[in-house]
Amino acid sequence: MMPRALLYFCCTLVLFAPTLAQEKKKPSPGPRVVLTIPFGAAPGKSTKLTIRGKNLDSASEVKVTGGSARILSKGKAGVPDKNPDQVGDTQIVIELKLDAKTVAASLVVVTPTGATKPHVLRVETATAEQEPNDGFNAAQMIALPIVVDGTISRARDVDVFHLQGKKGQRVFAEVHASRHGSPLDAVLALYDGKGQLLASNDDFTKEHRDARIEVVLPADGDYYLSLIDAHDTGGPLHVYRLAIK
Repeated sequence: MMPRALLYFCCTLVLFAPTLAQEKKKPSPGPRVVLTIPFGAAPGKSTKLTIRGKNLDSASEVKVTGGSARILSKGKAGVPDKNPDQVGDTQIVIELKLDAKTVAASLVVVTPTGATKPHVLRVETATAEQEPNDGFNAAQMIALPIVVDGTISRARDVDVFHLQGKKGQRVFAEVHASRHGSPLDAVLALYDGKGQLLASNDDFTKEHRDARIEVVLPADGDYYLSLIDAHDTGGPLHVYRLAIK
């Protein structure tokens, strides 16, 4: 007769065997795109694009609707002071080319464990932010309409843009950042030439943390639009696209 202790051990193995088998067969997480830097590209041109996310380092292909992509590099990516689920810990650098007539585009990263969900790209021409631009005296001069790609690159960084306006002119400014995966929590503010605050906004919708303002200018003259992070944080992943018209 089998000893009671041995019998109990054997029964335990039988009971838990299916669970152990299920754990062994548990599939690994699939690939996921969190963020692209920049958020989009201009049609008819080649753009170097960094794709950050999870489990992207084994990518074999990047499929693009409205264009094509060539992988330049892939591998692990640094995670500066953020949860890797929020900013990704792997990345791919691609050469992206959108067709000249493309008006809407998205990309899918293909890996041995599966493909990512389509990630929407913005299709528009953008101007690069020019540093230093961290105050009224150093503000970047712009003419409307314009789309600017920039970064709140460090803690307590502020980006300021200088524009000239006319009395009665309606100025609309909107930040694209959080909704595209950036950790930036943007705050926009518009000042007149004397430094008087005319309008500001933080989180214009509950769906994301982006900012938007719309102002009718009170007089002819100089105006300054500032962009900061609401928590005074910053870093290389705090990227944004600012559309002003």
